[in-house]
Amino acid sequence: MVDCDIKYTLLNHKNYIECVYEFCKDNRFSMILKGSLAKGTATKYSDIDLIILGEINDTKINEIITLYGNPVMTNFTEKPKGILILVYQDGISIDLDIRDTITQEDLVNSKVLLKYNTNFIITNNIIRKQIISNYIPNRPIWYKTLRLLHKGIIKYLSNKTDSAYDFLSEIKENLKVLKIYNLNFDNNFETDIQCIFEELCKKFNLNTQIKILFNNLFKEF
Repeated sequence: MVDCDIKYTLLNHKNYIECVYEFCKDNRFSMILKGSLAKGTATKYSDIDLIILGEINDTKINEIITLYGNPVMTNFTEKPKGILILVYQDGISIDLDIRDTITQEDLVNSKVLLKYNTNFIITNNIIRKQIISNYIPNRPIWYKTLRLLHKGIIKYLSNKTDSAYDFLSEIKENLKVLKIYNLNFDNNFETDIQCIFEELCKKFNLNTQIKILFNNLFKEF
């Protein structure tokens, strides 16, 4: 059980954090919760932002990825580079930052859930693990665009409208790279994002799990 005062807005958030907590405790990995859950401002659509510190090999990384089941979508962040993104069938989205070090800034507005002196290393430089996993192949542009769609929808449902429209603009730029020019937009987030998703479904034959994930989100509009 996580011995920390976290204000959960969704039971699935609690279940995921406790699942990873037990894994980290068994392996003596340090674990830090960041983002809106740590600050007490999370909505049911919020990402879970975690930093994990320790001697984590490829086998342990694969175990972490599948602790909560096989993710529907996986990717890495570009800015900053190398944070693992996991999206599961129940809709929760994880930003998992696997590190060798943290900075003092990382500890601001965060909750330290587990701390072991052997790996809780505070320095001025962030050192991330190089993650190698069969669950995260090299992703094409269309897949990265799909991830941006998901991120934008989550921002929109969390009432972060300006950020959601920023994602929508970035997605539309990606469409040019994908040679998708035939879509008609009315600059309404809900209709434009669904129009783009339907085109990606047709052009890239998205699997059923991804379709279910997005259609469940569209029902929240």
